[in-house]
Amino acid sequence: MIASTTDLGRWNAERVLEVLYDRRPYSNAELVRSTGLSRSTVERAVDLLVAQGVVAKSEPVALVSGRPAALYRLRPTFGYVLALDVGAHTVRARLDDLAGPQVEAGTFVGVGAPPEPVSIDPDAPAEGRLRVLTEIADRVLEMAGVARPDVRAVTVGTPGIVDAAGVIKSCQVIRSGDWVGDRLRNLVRDRFPGARVSVDNDANLAVLGEQRFGVAGDAEDVVVVLAGRRVGFGIVHSGGLHRGAHHQAGEAANVDDSGWGRASRWLYEHDGELAGMFAAAAAGEPAAVTRVAQLADLLGRAMAEIVHTLDPELIVLGGAVALAGATILDPLRERFKAACQGIETPELALSALGRQAVLLGAAEHGRREVFAHLLDEALPQLPAATARWR
Repeated sequence: MIASTTDLGRWNAERVLEVLYDRRPYSNAELVRSTGLSRSTVERAVDLLVAQGVVAKSEPVALVSGRPAALYRLRPTFGYVLALDVGAHTVRARLDDLAGPQVEAGTFVGVGAPPEPVSIDPDAPAEGRLRVLTEIADRVLEMAGVARPDVRAVTVGTPGIVDAAGVIKSCQVIRSGDWVGDRLRNLVRDRFPGARVSVDNDANLAVLGEQRFGVAGDAEDVVVVLAGRRVGFGIVHSGGLHRGAHHQAGEAANVDDSGWGRASRWLYEHDGELAGMFAAAAAGEPAAVTRVAQLADLLGRAMAEIVHTLDPELIVLGGAVALAGATILDPLRERFKAACQGIETPELALSALGRQAVLLGAAEHGRREVFAHLLDEALPQLPAATARWR
């Protein structure tokens, strides 16, 4: 048993874990330099994490300089994180270990080969959508050779308003009408009884993905706009995810007469036409250029509403619309600046994560849940996990 953890603040353990969120080993001295913590504090933290099994400690090894020292690294196989993205047209999945995605040739690689997305009718009833989710979840585990009990967290992204308990309160993107409620949450809990299960709004997860792996980087105030069949946005404020008092932040498209409502309605009316429209506009077809300009104007006006309410330092455009690249970004920047009417505007950027933003954000959320739960169990006398983690 670890001696005296009463003087070990949760944030100390979190800081050590954040540094170890990597696939390379660290010496105690490197952890001290990276965290800014004292040597004794780092030693208590790593001893605790080794005892919990999430960190491995080597025998002393020779270093480039100084005396031999033990090295510490995350044990990726301590557990796995399953991420699921349930959209109107497709269901996607990925599996990661606790050391997170690896970057290979510009692609974020998980554990095993990811299964192909499964297409689904937007009008499909909830029962069919849940069946597809179950099948793709089983497939990604089978392809990776991972048993279901080894999954420590499952995070599911879905459009709509999702409350703190993971219950879908409203969803206008999936048209079946029976997607609201707790069926999704309960199904995942039943299949993964030992895991930390979360259901969240897809844009909320996308902004976590952009912050950890995408263009948002260290930005403290970011809005990620998912524009596809409809529009929603996720918000990071002062470095933490902002959901609002009732988990309704970012769902401004539900207000029909708002800029977001008009942009969302335009996208809904042109559902299935976007790829062809953008390709034709890129080739200079006048009618397509005009339609892209209409969309850019609607989105630009809607984004101006964000500037006047949230004043972020960065707005990231994601979703299917972002796949058009400069074809949408150039006119959008022009109309966005015009709609802001001369005030200082935030940077506007395209997502570099493509269709993986929600899944990568779900994986990041799941990792935080695993680590926070581990600290809850190891340090029960300390305050609950901070907002930065959850």
